[in-house]
Amino acid sequence: MTIKQSAWTGMVPVDDTALYVSDTGGRGRPVVYLNGAYADQSHWRRVIADLGSDYRHITYDERARGKSKRSADYSFEACIRDLDAVLKARGVDRPLLVGWSFGGVLGWHWADRNPDRVLGVVTVDAMPVGLTGEEGRDRIRKLFRRWRLLFPIASRLGRV
Repeated sequence: MTIKQSAWTGMVPVDDTALYVSDTGGRGRPVVYLNGAYADQSHWRRVIADLGSDYRHITYDERARGKSKRSADYSFEACIRDLDAVLKARGVDRPLLVGWSFGGVLGWHWADRNPDRVLGVVTVDAMPVGLTGEEGRDRIRKLFRRWRLLFPIASRLGRV
């Protein structure tokens, strides 16, 4: 028996924070959208509109982004726990994960840890290796230092 889910928006508590979650509801296959590192769920609006009501669309703002609350923990493991919490709170089994950039990496890792709980993963513009462990933190810092002078220019061109 399939239970129809109605549209819902609200806060999902996780650890020391709360995540702002939107769920269109409906009977369609649940699709969970995972944002880029500094993005919020608003970036998925056009995709959701184009795909329409054949799917159940679930988006959320990561910690300290959009309408979500701040946290003391911004680790990759915290992001994994966040995805688990959103799925549990919305009663979702075997979603299709759609991740952009950092969200793509998050989707890969979550699916790798939970292969029996995911239908599939779609990634867009994601770097797959070396960004999630301790080495990754240092690698990202070096990369950001190296590119720091380009960020203001890229931002004005709508690229960051």
